[in-house]
Amino acid sequence: MVEGQGSTQAPERPLPPHVTTPLLTLITARSMDEDYAHVAQKRAAAGDVRPRTSRPHWTSVLAIAVLGVLAAVVAAQTDRQAPVDELSRAALIEQIDSRSAELRSLQAQVGDLTRSNAALASRNTTIQGQLDDIGTRVQRAELNTGHAVVRGPGVRITVDNAPDAGVDNEVLDEDLATLVDGLWEAGAEAIAVNDQRLNVLGGIRNTNRAIHVNGRPVLAPYVVSAIGDPRTLQARLLETSQGQQWFGLVNGYGFLYEAENVDDIRLPAAPERALRDVIELNADPDGGPDGEGSTP
Repeated sequence: MVEGQGSTQAPERPLPPHVTTPLLTLITARSMDEDYAHVAQKRAAAGDVRPRTSRPHWTSVLAIAVLGVLAAVVAAQTDRQAPVDELSRAALIEQIDSRSAELRSLQAQVGDLTRSNAALASRNTTIQGQLDDIGTRVQRAELNTGHAVVRGPGVRITVDNAPDAGVDNEVLDEDLATLVDGLWEAGAEAIAVNDQRLNVLGGIRNTNRAIHVNGRPVLAPYVVSAIGDPRTLQARLLETSQGQQWFGLVNGYGFLYEAENVDDIRLPAAPERALRDVIELNADPDGGPDGEGSTP
């Protein structure tokens, strides 16, 4: 190489667009360019060289107009309906307040009724206890007065006239009364003669030759049933004055006498009788109050 002479190099040329452009973009552009070129050639062949401007279709204009009218109608109805909606909202709020007040009133009534029910239940329990106590007292009074059916262990005594007894040697009402009084004194709790329960309102009476108990005739043999302690009742009868008198009658008149202990004796209730001459302690015979401390 000779010094002083420079070497020359050809400048590099840029790559063509079809090389640098992405393949997908290139395909899309070329297809659209070819379509536009084809349409332009057809128009030129037909002699139409004026550029075409896009005009809106009349249906689109009509649709836009309809939408505008509908929007205006909706806006007008909304403005017109606003006062009605406000009134409806106020009425609804008023109804809610009214129903809330009614609910509070009903809740207060429920509370009052609950407390009243609890008070009534407590009172009912008290009254029921009083009724049970009264029932027990009535039952005890019925047992003591003979107006209730009773059962229990005791003694059954059979009494009959002597086999060869005459009219003057028969068992009389007073003889049976002596035996009954002796049994009461010996500890008997309930007594019946031929299933006729004895109490303070009944009695043993002679009518001619027949003996009547509680006003009903009874015939020999006479069965005297007494509820009490069977272990001691007969022995105590012998110790009482009425019992000794009775056994004296048995030996003197030859009455037939047979006694046995029974584990279970059932006695009926005494018949009820109306009180004719008994008045309450705090009432006068005329029916007016006459208690202690009252002035005549």
